[in-house]
Amino acid sequence: MLIIYNLLSLLSLIAYLPWLLSKKGPENRLQYLKERLGISEYTNADLWIHAVSVGEVMAALPFLASLKKEFPGIKIVLSTTTYTGQKIAREKFPSADRIMYIPWDTWLTIRKAVRAIKPKIFITIETELWPALFSILKKNGSCIVLLNGRISPESFKGYKLIKPFMKKVLSYLDYIYMQGETDAERIIAIGADKKKVGIMGNFKFDIELDKKESVRWMDGVKGKILLAGSTHKGEEEIVLDAYEEVKKSFPDLKLILAPRHPERFNEAEEILKKRNLNFIRRTELIRVQSTEHRTQNTDNPPFHPLLKGGEGGLEPPDIILLDSIGELSRLFSGADVTFIGGSLLPFGGHNILEPAYWGKPSIFGPHMENFPIAKDFLMEGAAIMVKDSGGLAAAIKDLLENTEKAEHMGQKAKGIIDKNTGAVKKAVALVRSFLGNS
Repeated sequence: MLIIYNLLSLLSLIAYLPWLLSKKGPENRLQYLKERLGISEYTNADLWIHAVSVGEVMAALPFLASLKKEFPGIKIVLSTTTYTGQKIAREKFPSADRIMYIPWDTWLTIRKAVRAIKPKIFITIETELWPALFSILKKNGSCIVLLNGRISPESFKGYKLIKPFMKKVLSYLDYIYMQGETDAERIIAIGADKKKVGIMGNFKFDIELDKKESVRWMDGVKGKILLAGSTHKGEEEIVLDAYEEVKKSFPDLKLILAPRHPERFNEAEEILKKRNLNFIRRTELIRVQSTEHRTQNTDNPPFHPLLKGGEGGLEPPDIILLDSIGELSRLFSGADVTFIGGSLLPFGGHNILEPAYWGKPSIFGPHMENFPIAKDFLMEGAAIMVKDSGGLAAAIKDLLENTEKAEHMGQKAKGIIDKNTGAVKKAVALVRSFLGNS
């Protein structure tokens, strides 16, 4: 079965190669290709940790920081699959001994990396399963661990269809630690050895953001702020319908619109243009503010048709399109009301924990399958669930009109965070035991 997988994976690589060669994004194209094809130069490391993209990297950051703090001499390789994940990894975890793209999952491309790195421990974050990689790591004698694991309802349905294959893949893992009971039950149901499965909690509860660090460009944003984070295709229109309705009652309301995927920034811009709404992209705002800073002692500050002068600097228009990566989590600190994207349409929802960390009230739609903890937020009165633009508008108005209710919801949300911290400490203790036994 694994032989068939490797053959299919190799064929997919051959078919995919023209796209890899033409792929836009990676700053060092040659390095990207070498690492994806497994022909780069690799060095030995104690730990090899894989976090596929931005969400997984951000979830792993507290764990990675704790590892480096407790084991300053430990050598860590951090791999990602996506360019955006790579970018965040380099920005947020510069102390890694190497940050690289994971090779394509075939015996042919993965073998060299494993033999050169020879990790004592390989850790995959959030149920990223790599059959070829796992089989070679096992032959190398590496301990293979899954941390912060979760399985969405959709993934669970797919895995059940190939249970015999999944059972084989999961057999390579030495330890499997899932976020919650439901995740643990699901991975056992698709073939994991019950004796290897444990519950460790969610790294994302251990989020540590610098509360002293301000977001400079937000200084000029006046009035109440609605932050719509990680929106998907079809959701921007719903959010804008609700925003325009609420703005009739709260004319000073500002909107920060943050599409989930960078490739949709231009699409979101076109939606705003078609609705004839005044907006500015975050990157343009930064550019103008930087120019203002350089010319602040002149009598003629730089002109921008949508920015107004004020005490705090240049005041942006009512809508800011967030076209940056890795900044969203801190922006929740300045919001009055937050909306969790990917939830009004069936995308599974996104991280409700970041606004909760800042004590902010959240609104989301009925599709939060990827974050079962959302049910706890509803039960505790720490969030509001809506079904459409009308419900979203009503919920936003309610929280803006009832500031005490909004503050109480935010405190409840922060309380849920405080009750569920500790996964990172458990994971570090696990690594400590592995290193002690090696």
